[in-house]
Amino acid sequence: MRFSLPCNNKGCGKINEPYLDPNDDKVYCSECDKEMTGITSFVKMQMKSNKQIKQFRPKKPKPFSVKCQRCGKEDRPKLVKEDIICSGCNQPLDQLSEPFKIMLREKLRTTERDV
Repeated sequence: MRFSLPCNNKGCGKINEPYLDPNDDKVYCSECDKEMTGITSFVKMQMKSNKQIKQFRPKKPKPFSVKCQRCGKEDRPKLVKEDIICSGCNQPLDQLSEPFKIMLREKLRTTERDV
């Protein structure tokens, strides 16, 4: 049976199913992702046996992110005049198709106006 505990972090306090990070042997809130203090070693052993441990998931890319062929960074590019520029190495992203460039320019213009 999985443990449900109230979070003891200021501002959270929600009842959740915390998880144990096997790398540092600390317990974290599944709601606010902060360390929960005061968890006994008995509870940690039970969490290990119940497999209530941190699941490593790959990060989701940002919407409209592009991977640069030069520097390898995957992020949302910048718009400089009409050129689409890598946010990592500041070089033009030439490998993109023309329809994608048109859509990306429009999206980048609207996000710049909103900021």
